[in-house]
Formats: sequence, C-alpha cells, structure tokens
Amino acid sequence: MPASQPEKSGFWKIFALFAAAALLAITGILLLVVDRGRVAPFAEPDTAAASPGPASSAPSTSSAGPTPTSQGTAAAEQEPSAPGAVPPEAADTARRFVLAWASHDARPGHDVSFSDAGRRAAAYATDEFAAQLREPGDRSTRLWQQWTAGKVRVTCVVDRVATPDGAPSATTTRAYVRLLYTCTTRAAGQPATRSHDQLALEMRHEPAGAWRVAAIVNA
Repeated sequence: MPASQPEKSGFWKIFALFAAAALLAITGILLLVVDRGRVAPFAEPDTAAASPGPASSAPSTSSAGPTPTSQGTAAAEQEPSAPGAVPPEAADTARRFVLAWASHDARPGHDVSFSDAGRRAAAYATDEFAAQLREPGDRSTRLWQQWTAGKVRVTCVVDRVATPDGAPSATTTRAYVRLLYTCTTRAAGQPATRSHDQLALEMRHEPAGAWRVAAIVNA
C-alpha cells in the first residue's frame, strides 16, 4: 500500500536533518585543518630560536656587540691620555726638545734670532729632522728686533706629557707625545706674562738606543 502523504513528508524532514548534521561535521573538520595549517608556520621561529646551532648563533654574535678583537681595539682607542702611556725615555727627550724649541733669549750676548732655539732643539731630533731645525726659520724679523730692543727672555716649563687623542699606541720603535707647557715672557721694565700652549711630537727609537723627535705633528 503506498505511503500516505504525511509519512513521506516526515521522512524527508528526517533525511534533511541528517544531511545538515553531516555537512556541519565536515565543515568543522575542514576549518580545523585550515586553522592548524595557519598556526604551524608561526611556531617554527620559536622552535628555531630555542635550539642552538649555527643559524641561531650567528645573529646573536652580531647583535650582542663587538667581537673580542674589536672590543680590544675600541678599548685601546678610548684609553685616556696618561703620562704612563708614553715610554719614560721618550717623554724625557720630548720635554727637553720642547724646552729648547720654545725658549728664547733676546738679551745681549745670547740668541741672535729665533733660529737659535731650533738649533738647540736639533740635539734631540733625528738626523733628518735636525737638519730642518738648523735651517733659518721664517719667523718675523721685526718681532725679533722688538724682542732684542726689549731684552725679552722666554722661559718654559712642561706641565703634562700624554698620548695625543686618537694617536696609535706606543711601540718599541715609535710613539706619539703631546706636551702641554707654559711659557713666561719677561721684558725689561715690564711685568711678566704667561701663555699656555701645546705641541705634539712623533718620537722614534734610534738603532743606537735613544729616543729622538722625528717630526712636529702640530705646532
């Protein structure tokens, strides 16, 4: 006997419910798979960062700071100037050079020009530099005449010996020295005046065993 119309309608309703439930289950599974696929790549960096190895250690070396070699170089460049950084023999020669080079005596019977100071300083210089110091200088003749008339005498004292800022560290054969010194100028019948100056020298250790001034770096 054919099914009545109400029975057919109920069957199709039940079938539709089962079909909708199955579709929802399949959709949920697909969404779960897609979400897991999206999340997985973001977990990889955490795993790589946590595990040691060449790939993770290389970036940390560059970002953490300089290597031990560059740290040593930076420390040497930033080392504060100090008298102890200059070899004692080099410092002593540099002092003697500056005192001879910067001091003058225009009183009668003493210096006849500015060049006399250069000739005195040549005793503490290398042969090549000494030859330059002995040559007549280009300082003003008129100024010297004024000094001669005023019987001017200039005496100097060295206040400090140090390594110039940014200069290479001293070695057994070469050193750079900066000297800060004060000169007192006395003229006949006039009060004494004082001036402060500095001089940077390149020092070389001669084969004979003595330190000599090789050049004036800045005057």
